Amino acid sequence: MDFETLLVSTIDDYNNGGLENEEFVKKAHEIYNSYANYSCSLPRTQYPYLLGVMFAGFAKYYKGNIDYYTSIMENALYCFAKCMKVSDSLSERQCAAMRLLLLIDDNDWVMKGIAHKFFEKRCQELYGSPLIVQQILANGMDPWTLETDILVNIGNYCIEQSDAESVHSCISSTEMDNFKKLKKMGKYNVRFPLVQVSPKQVFELFFDFILEYVSTPYERRVTMLRYGW
Repeated sequence: MDFETLLVSTIDDYNNGGLENEEFVKKAHEIYNSYANYSCSLPRTQYPYLLGVMFAGFAKYYKGNIDYYTSIMENALYCFAKCMKVSDSLSERQCAAMRLLLLIDDNDWVMKGIAHKFFEKRCQELYGSPLIVQQILANGMDPWTLETDILVNIGNYCIEQSDAESVHSCISSTEMDNFKKLKKMGKYNVRFPLVQVSPKQVFELFFDFILEYVSTPYERRVTMLRYGW
């Protein structure tokens, strides 16, 4: 079967049993491993939305292994963010924004770890001051304050780019309801941001950061995941 057919089939399997469906897990390993190499071809994919859906569903299979979990999450984040930036379909861009928000919210602890790396790498651009200065300031804050602020800004941009009142064929009614609940709760409202740039700029910097991670042959990113061993 061709790659697009494989992707659609894999997502169908996920919708019929999730991580309990062995066919989904088997195919998800195959697809993940096709990008676990250097140079990674993920940035050149023609199917960012479908891959984002697949990786988002697959990530928690490895919730007990932070390296694998993080790598799969990076793939999902990159795919949805790329779709938001380049898709010719308005509906697909909106659905990618909603799915990106749901992904961030549903994977809190690994997202805080990714946000921490982002903070360290892009501190000057985010805060207008060197990393050492922000680290000193962070010592007087509650744990994860800066990381949470970053994720709120990204989530806020996702909400801004979506249109939750429209009917979308690319997202289920359950996912739409979950998105609307998050929006209504105001969890991703930007009230007193710590970053010195707009939510859109935070998103753009985050996209560049994730692209760099996806494109760099870190050992955890080029490791094949073995299913059934």
